[in-house]
Amino acid sequence: MRLHRILLVIAAIALTVSQSLAQQDKVLAQWFDALRTADRQTLSELLSDDARIILNDIGIEQTKEEFLDSMDTWKETTGSGTDIRYRVDNKSDNETIVTVCYDFPNNSVLTQERFLIGEAGIEESNQSQIAESCADF
Repeated sequence: MRLHRILLVIAAIALTVSQSLAQQDKVLAQWFDALRTADRQTLSELLSDDARIILNDIGIEQTKEEFLDSMDTWKETTGSGTDIRYRVDNKSDNETIVTVCYDFPNNSVLTQERFLIGEAGIEESNQSQIAESCADF
């Protein structure tokens, strides 16, 4: 009987972790779709209230509000022809690391991004450029 209980607990934990990882995949797909179109409403819903956006290469750390306020500039800078492709490199309970290709109309940039995703949404996005083109992607 005791072994049966232990197996049930293990199964419940595995199900919870699996659901959490699936939720992270969903959040990332929504994030990059919203970023592609500068959809402020969706980005706002995905970010926790105390979220931090860290752009290491240009030395900027933004709050949720500062990030959302930058969307007009993002949209002007990136234009309508931007494609964003990504692959998940590693994920755990609340952390996901992805490689992202920002394919702008006139150039591309390859980044590594670390997301901390909790129940309230994205708590942190930490981005570092790893190449000046997406040739290796």
